[in-house]
Amino acid sequence: MPTLKAAAASTLSLPAENYIYSITASVPGSFAAISSDDSLRVFDANRLDHVLVVSRKTHDGGVTSLRSYPTSNSQLLATGGREGAVKLWDVRTGNTMLQMEMARHNPVLSVACNSETNTIVAGSELVSSQAIVSFWDIRNPQAPSLQYVESHNDDITELQYHPSLSNVLLSGSTDGLVNIYDTTVTDEDEALIQVINHGSVHHAGFLSDRTIFALSHDEHFSVHPATDPDEPGQGPEPVHFGDVREPLDCEYVAQLCIGSQGPYIAAGNKMKRSLDLVPLVPNPAWQFDKDNVWHLPGAHGEDVIRSVYLDEQSQSVFTGGEDGYVRIWKLGDDGDAQAQAGTAKTSRKDKKQKDRFKPY
Repeated sequence: MPTLKAAAASTLSLPAENYIYSITASVPGSFAAISSDDSLRVFDANRLDHVLVVSRKTHDGGVTSLRSYPTSNSQLLATGGREGAVKLWDVRTGNTMLQMEMARHNPVLSVACNSETNTIVAGSELVSSQAIVSFWDIRNPQAPSLQYVESHNDDITELQYHPSLSNVLLSGSTDGLVNIYDTTVTDEDEALIQVINHGSVHHAGFLSDRTIFALSHDEHFSVHPATDPDEPGQGPEPVHFGDVREPLDCEYVAQLCIGSQGPYIAAGNKMKRSLDLVPLVPNPAWQFDKDNVWHLPGAHGEDVIRSVYLDEQSQSVFTGGEDGYVRIWKLGDDGDAQAQAGTAKTSRKDKKQKDRFKPY
């Protein structure tokens, strides 16, 4: 069971009583983070003290989501906010390149990007009995190019494009549904390829071209085969793990991470001040590989970890949490790792906590 040690930690110069929402890749060798102070910051992957504040006030009402807009040099970032806007940022200049408005100004809770089709898509909070999946062509961003308004009846917490099919989009919602769409179809009913009923969706996405996962806000986890409309017939049965807190000895699941060796469940335990990356393996059926768990002792002390990023280029794991820190973890000998255990105590004990189960 490999153990990682905390190699570096930084608050990214955040004001006191703030914490990290999400981390994603930015320009080569750097990462971006959004935080509870509504800022967008980019930091060096090797020197956490090298921080560029792209915007101190990313969105009116609060920033909720962050995604990289993949280009040849990955210098664009997309954010969503509670005022009902999606913004595309140029990291080089720190300026907003584009701003797109959600219909009825529904707060944006989730964002996905597809540079192959020049598309940014946003999922909204439920307002006046309507939750919207809205698409924009960034070459003509004045109005949505497509909207789905009937597929969900509660907050849309997750959006993700298929890993190899640029026309296939996944959405997840607190209404309990994970939907798969063919976005070349404008009729909403006909666009739906597959519907999975899982429970209030915290995270969902593609494990592979043919496999979907879903994680609920009460830590229930499942794996489902993706429907292939060109190959009708009975596929593999879904695997329902149920509540994974007891089998993974955790209090919460931060997210699912996918590396070149496969997917990992990031399972946190505040009481034990630990984070484990538990491999999820498909043979003979989907199961947790508890013999090859990666341990991050100390984690973020007694605070929840909000975001985990596996960076295989630097062979590091980046974590961001409610203690207000970004931490870098690297492989070390057991002695070094054990010395780190218990040292990741928060220095911000008086900060205000926010409910992690509330979609943000």
